[in-house]
Amino acid sequence: MRCLIDHRKVKKPLPWEDILVEIGFGRGEFIVKLAEENPNKKVIGFEISGISIEKLLKKCRELNLYNLFCVHMDAFWGFYFLLKDSSVESIFLNFPDPWFKKKHHKRRLTSERNLNLFARKLKKGGAIRIKTDHLPFVEWTLEEAKKLGTFDINFRKVDRGEPLTKYEKKWISMGREIYALDLIKVKDPEHELDVSIKEVETLFPVELEGKEFLWERAQNLELRLSDSVILKTFRVFEGEGTWIVEALLSEEGFVQKFFFEIRKTKRGLRVDIASHSEVIRTLNLQRAVETFAEKIAEDV
Repeated sequence: MRCLIDHRKVKKPLPWEDILVEIGFGRGEFIVKLAEENPNKKVIGFEISGISIEKLLKKCRELNLYNLFCVHMDAFWGFYFLLKDSSVESIFLNFPDPWFKKKHHKRRLTSERNLNLFARKLKKGGAIRIKTDHLPFVEWTLEEAKKLGTFDINFRKVDRGEPLTKYEKKWISMGREIYALDLIKVKDPEHELDVSIKEVETLFPVELEGKEFLWERAQNLELRLSDSVILKTFRVFEGEGTWIVEALLSEEGFVQKFFFEIRKTKRGLRVDIASHSEVIRTLNLQRAVETFAEKIAEDV
């Protein structure tokens, strides 16, 4: 579908340069205007709400916007898998969830880890442009940003005389302060990014000669492939000479849901990822196939 980037199918990273990105575009007003004002640039929105994705796709069709794209994916992993280093001109965070409770602060989009990744994708002189009405969120973000030694920082209150959305005008008229924070990249982060997920071109099935499938071993299984990689299975569905097993793989916080397919062959069993499972092919997913196969079969 035009405007929708299927992160599981495209060749990664995307070859584009000077990209404009909005994280969490909601109803889509800002990102649509951004695309209209920058017709010669690629504009990408990351969003986890399926409803927001559908609404933006509808606007793309109605307005014939060929430079606007959206990705139904958590922004961190979207940046990690899809975008080249130094390929982004600006990142916009318009009123991101401040996650008020202290125990939830690690979920904030402006955590040190997230800013580290975003900074790597920004070109030098590019900026993360944040608007919020929550001053403690700004103060926390500034502390996280300073840990990286990467940004020049501009911070100000938004003036009612500036171009504003209808919601911003309404909030200011109600006496609420709006803050603008720009984090401008001057150099790459000093700290390494603590992610080591690798994508591969092809996943290979596992052939098990002289084995038979034990479905009771396959369901409700939990296997820890490493400290940060966990495989879980759930229900088993049986067909004629074939079984399908629901599964979930979490690797360093990146979660994929899919199905294993176990098929009888003349020599034994073939264990693979089901063809209708749309996944990003990672090394740990290959390990999951191999480890799962070891657990669910026994000699005939």
